[in-house]
Amino acid sequence: MFKLVLCLGILPALQRSTPAKEEGEARSLPGVEFSIPSSYCEKPFSLKLTCPVVGAQLRYTVDGSEPNLSHGSDFRDSLVISNTAVLRATAFKEGVRVCSVGTRSYIFLDQVIHQGPRPAGFPVGWQGGRQAYEMSPSVVNDPLYRGRIKESLRALPAMSVVFRPEDLFVPGTGISLHSLQRGERWERPCSVELIPGDGSPGFEINCGIRIQGNYNRIPEKSPKHSFRLFFKEKYGASKLRYPMFPDSAVKKFDTLVLRADYNNSWVHWDSSGQVRAQRTRDAWLKDSHRAMGWLAGRNRYLHLYLNGVYWGVYDAAERPDASFAAAYQGGDREDYDVLNENQVKAGTAERFNNFQSIRRLGQYAQYKKLRQQLDITEYIDYLLLNYYAGNHDWGENKNWYAIGRRDPPSLFQYFVWDGEFILQRLNDDIVNASYEVPFYLAENLRANPEFRLAFADRVQKHFFGEGALTPAACASRWMKRAAELDKAIIAESARWGGYRRSPPY
Repeated sequence: MFKLVLCLGILPALQRSTPAKEEGEARSLPGVEFSIPSSYCEKPFSLKLTCPVVGAQLRYTVDGSEPNLSHGSDFRDSLVISNTAVLRATAFKEGVRVCSVGTRSYIFLDQVIHQGPRPAGFPVGWQGGRQAYEMSPSVVNDPLYRGRIKESLRALPAMSVVFRPEDLFVPGTGISLHSLQRGERWERPCSVELIPGDGSPGFEINCGIRIQGNYNRIPEKSPKHSFRLFFKEKYGASKLRYPMFPDSAVKKFDTLVLRADYNNSWVHWDSSGQVRAQRTRDAWLKDSHRAMGWLAGRNRYLHLYLNGVYWGVYDAAERPDASFAAAYQGGDREDYDVLNENQVKAGTAERFNNFQSIRRLGQYAQYKKLRQQLDITEYIDYLLLNYYAGNHDWGENKNWYAIGRRDPPSLFQYFVWDGEFILQRLNDDIVNASYEVPFYLAENLRANPEFRLAFADRVQKHFFGEGALTPAACASRWMKRAAELDKAIIAESARWGGYRRSPPY
């Protein structure tokens, strides 16, 4: 996969990357300059590297690891890049690093289209011995798609994640081979680039990466794991500063989730989930919550590459954590209480538990006490949206966030999350299915006439006229997301459509 024609000859064997003692030393150093930016490529080109420090020796790698004095190659004149390559470069003078490590990804689409069953540097078998690399020839060579496959790969921005090979697939250290493991111990350093492909600016940043999710991380359930990026000072910049979501005023991020989709996807173990595979559901749910007038995380579709190997369509998504709340609602992240599925993610659960423990909500005094702690209007809309969507993967202990500000105190609000198990069957009913009751709070509130009237008012607002949950409005939001994926889904089909069946979806 990574054949690289070099003017300098043969690369050395893989060794360890930059020692731990050097971590963070290059944060304020000048960067190596690459004569060609990261891009999609059609033909070979000559690449030059320069360093602003006079007399410094440039060193580079093409295996994903950071170059250092003992690992990598010296750059002397130029490199001829003729195949997909992930190039990392830095510079040293008198044994001291004088340039920060820079990364550039050069993606040759002809090579991606014919990506084989085992790219160089990747294990023969993984995820229980099954192969999961190849672009299916039955899609790539199909008369209907072969003329559109490059267009499909260019239809979305590319995100290139680059790291040491042993940090992904090597037993004992690779996070993909230990996908059930959680926490900072299973976070690995990497470089992340966004390549828009339309000439607009992207970004390149060093950060940390972990496996993300619950069922999606189980090897026999899915080989296409979700990831989470952590922007920390120890890797370089403490935040990603980039307009990741063009329709959002927030331009700084502590973290991003790279969603793979699991339920209702082509890699799902259940055939009923495979035939319902559409990548629009989670984004549609969040878009709908915003259309109803509330804050919700955003999604942006992209093509993901891991060390130059195409990994399929993902969506970068905001995580509704304390930093998210502070960015959109003001203050510092330390000001917020955040709960995810009854687990405290920031602050404490004291205020949240206070309103959850209120009983006899049919009484005016008790209902008034609740309204002083929970945004009832937002809560009703949150219920309506999940009821309308028939969300079967939503309940008291899964797939929700609740956020409230402590100082100055604000009302708690709920946030939609992981909406993959929605809009499946016309007759789905989670309103009256006792085993699907999302929160006992909603059941208790039914006894209160004031709440019932407020509920009816919100139904009138959203389900009639030009409301956010009228058929036309819902279909328009769905088709907007579908249009974003219409071309790109061809590449996803070639990559993952055949994982559970042949011929592929």
